[in-house]
Amino acid sequence: MIVNDKSEPLNPENEKIMQDKMDTYMEASRHLTEAFEENRRVNDTAADSFWNSLSYEDKCNAFHAVVSKIFQGDIQKKGSYRYVLYDVFGFGPDMYIRGMDCGYMALHNSIMDDEQFAEANKWMLE
Repeated sequence: MIVNDKSEPLNPENEKIMQDKMDTYMEASRHLTEAFEENRRVNDTAADSFWNSLSYEDKCNAFHAVVSKIFQGDIQKKGSYRYVLYDVFGFGPDMYIRGMDCGYMALHNSIMDDEQFAEANKWMLE
């Protein structure tokens, strides 16, 4: 049963309206989740295809470049996830979720100890 701010039951008509809105929201949320998952699969396929198209030398250079930037941003600068994405790699906000999808956020967070993690994420507590 849905309740209002005063913890009183809604009348049946309003409860039906609220339930219909909740059902609509849940359906939209399901579609959005499916779209994000499809986008992740497309990005994974494109990245795999790109990697497989590279010569051995190009793979070595790509690996070196990416790991060097992660080392610079995460180890040397002790930067936040956004700092490394935006300032070290030079990406825009469009890469935020893609960085999560490919595992970079998990990698980034695993590099820091608890104190570093708290410092880098203190803005969330302010």
